Formats: sequence, C-alpha cells, structure tokens
Amino acid sequence: MRLYVTALALLLASVVAAPRVHAENEVNHLTISQWVSLASSDSLTGRVVVPSVNGEAKAIADAKVTLLSSDGKVWRATSDQSGQFTVANMKPGIYSVTAKAKDIFACCAMHVLDSQTASGANFPSEVEIAAAEIDYTLVKTAVIRYLPARTSKAAVVLPTEKLSEVAKRVCGDQYLRVMQSEGGMKGILRLAGGGLEAADLTNVFVVKGGETVARAVTDREGNFQIDELPAGEYSLLAVGSAGVGLAGFELVGEEPQKEAAGDDKEKLIKIFGHHHQHCCSSFEMQVAPMPEIIHCCDETIVDGGPIVDGCGCGVPGEIIGDGGIVVDGFGTPLDGGYVPGGGYGGYGGYGGGYGGYGGGGGGGGFGGGGIGGIAALAGLGGLIAVAVDDDDNPVITPPEPVSPIQ
Repeated sequence: MRLYVTALALLLASVVAAPRVHAENEVNHLTISQWVSLASSDSLTGRVVVPSVNGEAKAIADAKVTLLSSDGKVWRATSDQSGQFTVANMKPGIYSVTAKAKDIFACCAMHVLDSQTASGANFPSEVEIAAAEIDYTLVKTAVIRYLPARTSKAAVVLPTEKLSEVAKRVCGDQYLRVMQSEGGMKGILRLAGGGLEAADLTNVFVVKGGETVARAVTDREGNFQIDELPAGEYSLLAVGSAGVGLAGFELVGEEPQKEAAGDDKEKLIKIFGHHHQHCCSSFEMQVAPMPEIIHCCDETIVDGGPIVDGCGCGVPGEIIGDGGIVVDGFGTPLDGGYVPGGGYGGYGGYGGGYGGYGGGGGGGGFGGGGIGGIAALAGLGGLIAVAVDDDDNPVITPPEPVSPIQ
C-alpha cells in the first residue's frame, strides 16, 4: 500500500510539472489561424467560430467575411449554418480579413499561399477565423479614441523561402486557447508578413461581457502582460499605428479542475486529462496591416445614434456631436478636433498613440492633436467600411479625407 501511494505521488508530481517544461521548451505559435494554403481551384475555404470553454468552438452562421488586399481589391463570402465559407478566385497575398455578424466581429491579418509554393510545408488547407462576441460600438469607439494620427505602413510580402520554418512558427494544434501566466496572461503582437516583426506601442484591450476588463500597451518587442485575469472566455482588441486586430480566445487556468471520480486512476485522468494540452503559452496574433490608401469610414465617424454609457470603452457619456464629431458629455471633442461654436479642443486620452498610457504624442485624443483623430481613421476605416458594405463592388475607391472644418 505504501509503495502504491509513493508511486501515485510521483506520478502526480510528474504530471503537474509537465506543462511547465512544455511551455518553457517549445516555441509558441500564433493563437489564431492566420496562414492558409489555397486549394488547387484557387478557392479559400474556412469557418467562422467563437472560442468556448474546454477548447470547444461555436460556429457562427451568416457571418459576412471580407478580405481586403493592399491595392483595394475585395473578396466576400457569407458563412453557412455550420460557419463554413468559401471564397473563389483568391490570389496569394497578405490580406486584412474581417468577419461580422450580430454582436460578432473579427479582424486580423490573413496570409494566403498558393498550393504549389506551400507544397511540403505544414500549412493548413482551411482557415478558422476566431471571432469575438463584442458590441461593434465598442470597436468603433476604441478605434476613434486610440488609433494614432500617423500610422505606419511597411511593405509586407509573403515569404518564398524556408516556408517549413515559417510554418513551425505560425501553425500548430493549439489554436484559440492560452495558458494563464502567474494569475494573468502574457502575449505578443506581430506585424503581418513572414518576418513576424513586433507590433510595438500598440494599445491592448481585453474585453468580457461587453466591458473592458484589462488594458496594456506593447513594448518595443511587441510584448504585453496582464497581471491579473481569471480563466474564462475573452476578446482581445489591439489598436495601434502598426495595425488592428480583434479575436476571441479562451484563457485556461493554471490549476487543473479537480473532478470526483471512482478510483485513483480515473481521478488522475479527470484531474489532468487534456486540461493543459493544446494551449499556447502566450497570446500571439499578427495585426491587420493598414491599407496603403486613405479610407474615410463614414459609418464610423457619422453614427445614427449616440455612443452612450455601457459601451465598455470606459469613457462615460460619449455622444456624437454636430457634424459627426465625437465629443464627451461636456461637449469636448475626444479627438481634439473642431466643435461648431467651440473652436478646437484638446484631449489627452488614455493610450494616445505612441504616448502609451500617458496620452502623449500631441494634444489630440489620438496622440496627433487637432484634427488628427479624424485622419487617424484612415487605416482601419477602409477595412471596416468594406466589412459593413453590402454591395458587390470588386474595388473600393476611397473618398478624400473628411475635415471637420466646413
């Protein structure tokens, strides 16, 4: 009996220690699916899902999937009842992808490889878009407030060499789940492309139940850390000069869930089972690249109704003022722009672009000052405009940037 107990204790100790060794020795890959190989027919197939507990995923029907290339060309599809979608006549390249349904939204970079180039590398033939359960108003508000006035646009191209090595860094079987880290979570945001360069100085918002529950800013290496965050289902929104990303994920607790079982052997399976398997050691995503040409998103700037309390952005009493300018409850423009009869305002704001938490980089709420906030929508504006546009135009022709000064 004593020997059995000793053996059981040793087994327990080895199983408990195993996940820590695994996390330290294995290279982390992307938390969401962002690289895919086209079928021989040049069709892109995939599924829109919302991550759930225990690694499950809920299929999203009637999601409008949009892919926007750097030259403004657009591909569209709609998911069926099982969340599946197909986009015909796709070309290899790096895209900004969105998926939008009722209270569902996703946004990230998508890398599409042709089957011949990807041959021999371990890239999936289907993509799974990890969407977030989130109020679209929250997304719009965050973009209006935190996208810097000056956005960087670096040329990104698909890699043509060492694709097997790239596949090891971006593909795996641990999608959608992230392991807790010392009671919180850690992550890294990257630019689009095979170089996996850091998306530095980017605002990070963790959202649950329509409310922002944690915030951070990435450092020069693209790293961020949330000190306290319970296990559960979350959405992560990233907004910065390098790009924008939004995805859902499950944060898995460090301590396994103990369940009653009939005997010790079954109890071990119940305690440790697959709880720590198929989890990324940190959240990792490649943000959607900024479009090369300026798109002014009228749907984001001019809203049919006010933005009110409870949007989850943490900014009380925001409303849309005359002329479509976003102002706070006192009539002060959040972007430091012009309000009829009130001149120009200056708003420091949380995270103001490169100022991080300090709201630096200028007087405006986006870190740019003056009308910078309006121009700051140039990057994501085109992407969101395409996502909510219902026509079938193959190319988006952007209007000139709109100035609030009449």
